[in-house]
Amino acid sequence: MRALLDSEGTPDVFKMAVIRLKERGVLDERIKENESMDWRAEKAALDEYIEQLGMQPSYVPRPGEVVLWAPECEGELAWNHENKCIEMYSPNEDRWLGTPEWRAGIVGQTPEEDIVLQDLVKTAPKRWDVNYSGFRIETFPDPQSYDKSYSLHYKYIRLQCIKPFSAYELFLQGIPPENLHPSIGYAMTIMSSFSLLDKYHFKGTWPNAAIYCRGIFIGAELLVVGDAVRLKPNRQFYSYEDHNAVEDVMVIDEIRLELVNCVSDLMSGQLAERYQVRIAGKVYTSASLRSRAGTDGTSQQLPMRPEEVIDVFQSIGMGGYGSWYRVWNGATVEVSQNMIIGRCYDPDAMNLLFGSCSLGLDLSGVIKAREYSRKVDERIPEGKDWFWGDFRTQTLAIDTLNGQDVGFYSEVREVKMWGANLRILDGTADSADLRLAKLPGKVGRPSTKARSNFSEIGKLSKLVSTGLGAADVSNPVSSEEGPSLPNDDDTSGSDEVFTLAMDQLPGGTDESEGGDYRPSPGP
Repeated sequence: MRALLDSEGTPDVFKMAVIRLKERGVLDERIKENESMDWRAEKAALDEYIEQLGMQPSYVPRPGEVVLWAPECEGELAWNHENKCIEMYSPNEDRWLGTPEWRAGIVGQTPEEDIVLQDLVKTAPKRWDVNYSGFRIETFPDPQSYDKSYSLHYKYIRLQCIKPFSAYELFLQGIPPENLHPSIGYAMTIMSSFSLLDKYHFKGTWPNAAIYCRGIFIGAELLVVGDAVRLKPNRQFYSYEDHNAVEDVMVIDEIRLELVNCVSDLMSGQLAERYQVRIAGKVYTSASLRSRAGTDGTSQQLPMRPEEVIDVFQSIGMGGYGSWYRVWNGATVEVSQNMIIGRCYDPDAMNLLFGSCSLGLDLSGVIKAREYSRKVDERIPEGKDWFWGDFRTQTLAIDTLNGQDVGFYSEVREVKMWGANLRILDGTADSADLRLAKLPGKVGRPSTKARSNFSEIGKLSKLVSTGLGAADVSNPVSSEEGPSLPNDDDTSGSDEVFTLAMDQLPGGTDESEGGDYRPSPGP
């Protein structure tokens, strides 16, 4: 097959998979990007990172997530009935210390030490200082402005100074809008955006196919396979009083980008005529009446045994919600990203964070933030509800993280040099590759004039190559540039090569009514 290249000269494995699918009719294969410098550099670390997420408590903020944070958070947070807002209170001094200076921020680094439940409200003793035992949070800049100076406003803080951004309504209530930090509005702008993490498998029957992924950023949060997530009921809610309407929790088994009516035309920058995200898993509820869904309405499911609850949720603490029941007789159902509110925390964490175990405390806030995003985010195409970013830094619209340039702006991103080094590692390099690789000279010999960027690699944060899925950092070009044929003097290979100019991302998915999932109609 003729090799198809993206704008950086890297083989476009997804377009080639679509072409093979048309030729064979059926295709089921793992995705390997052996000629991609990003995929080769990050694959092992990304696998390890996602495995580690499965062992962390769900309330621990993850790299690349957007959170609500305060540079200083003294005492404990409590409701001040006189001022009708949440303020800091000092039990020792028996006085109110005022409201925290809340702002929105991006999680850049996570602690090297383990997090314990107590850290949510009061930091447990740590061996190391806060720059190793705390979180690095960078203030969120305006995603629709070239001014990213807020990224320079960062601080290492403890977990007690961080709250889920989805709960902004709860923690910001009573604060006049004019007193809110601008970053909070900036963060709400990206709440109707998503990007996929670690695309690892391609499967389809012509003309439809699916790309399987291990994670997805939806708005502020990162969700991965194995996470328990809360699902929206099927009617609209706009007030805090409706929080008890959330009853369903899904444990994610699959995350797919579905390609509907694939496009095999070499000149097209699209993989399919239509795209849609589907998140599949089994649904559980702590409401006994809800367990009748999917039955004839008369039979009621028996509650799950304690050992079954631990096995399903991979957490002992979830039993604190009471009895759990299977919904739809334990069948796997599918939802779109719009049906997901966010991760489900253990009840102990919920009580410490919110003083309640209700699953829908942030329901109205998430709905309002997404509606706000659809009105103000200029990247969402007309007629669409979501902005689809090819990678997390694109949805956040940031140029730097942890003080380093990311993606296309990285100073170590020399495509030709990295491509040459990959061919050297694979044993397919020629003399031109040896020059392009800019390898350091041997000890005792003068170094070459060309500056090697290998010395800069150590400066990259591990987050950039793992938590953000930095493999997807191609720079899309306009389709008007058209294809470019290989140079006649090129003798690097006998296969005919075409460079495919990829369009900008579609910027949204065409959604059905949420897959085959029928949520609770609410009270």
